[in-house]
Amino acid sequence: MPPAQGEDRYAAVSRVLARVLVLNVAVALAKLVFGYATGAVSIISDGFHSLTDSASNIVGMVGIRVARQPPDANHPYGHRKFETLASTAIFFFLLLVLVEVLRTALTRFREGGTPDVTATSFVLMIVTLAINVGVVIYESAAARRLTSELLVADSHHTRSDVFTSLSVIAALAGVRLGYPILDPLAALVIAGFIGWSGWQIARETSRVLSDATVLDETEVERVVRTVPGVVGCHHIRTRGSADHAFLDLHVWAPRDMRLEEAHALSHIVKDRLLERYPELADVIIHIEPPPAGQ
Repeated sequence: MPPAQGEDRYAAVSRVLARVLVLNVAVALAKLVFGYATGAVSIISDGFHSLTDSASNIVGMVGIRVARQPPDANHPYGHRKFETLASTAIFFFLLLVLVEVLRTALTRFREGGTPDVTATSFVLMIVTLAINVGVVIYESAAARRLTSELLVADSHHTRSDVFTSLSVIAALAGVRLGYPILDPLAALVIAGFIGWSGWQIARETSRVLSDATVLDETEVERVVRTVPGVVGCHHIRTRGSADHAFLDLHVWAPRDMRLEEAHALSHIVKDRLLERYPELADVIIHIEPPPAGQ
């Protein structure tokens, strides 16, 4: 199925986020209520992690609402980077929860205590784990179908919930066997997963915001050279995101080619590039004669 475009794409991304939000809120509340009731630091930490999933969904929906606005006088390239900014906000939410998880774990190490671990504890974690796995599968598939960096970032966040839940289940089993120290240790493991997820999101969003190269220059040149009449190209530059990129380059045309012919050639090159890279929002081509010796 081809990726949705324009308003359909934004509406589809918003629907995915809204559905995931409902599930994340339910999971977070269940973990937090049960965690505080039993005194399990690992479950409380996992609940805070799930709560930031919900906050991230809300931030993403706001970002999408802004990003879908058409280009205007102040934003001639459109508003798509607001989606990237929303992904950055997810990173800061992760930092906040990381601090809270570490604080809770260190408090338990300092003050001691044993949580009340029952069969219900395991049932809760297994059920919420299954929900998280389903959310990751659903959101990852939607991210690929809609080529949305925001959904990719959000699915990374939720994926870390799967691993943290597994850590909590292992810690609860350890507590039942008489090792209460495993409860705060699991919280530290959760902090590690949160930090890794934040690093992945920061790395991807920084590439977009810093205008890092999006497309392989050699491959772009190969596509351009398949157009009859093109002598070569250089100064290839790309920026943007994986689903919304911009390309500009210089194309060499024969020295004796008439202006009208060169102009038509540039349109052929542009069409060929848009066909090969449907994620391109715009292509700017500068026609010039080849350097001496070409």
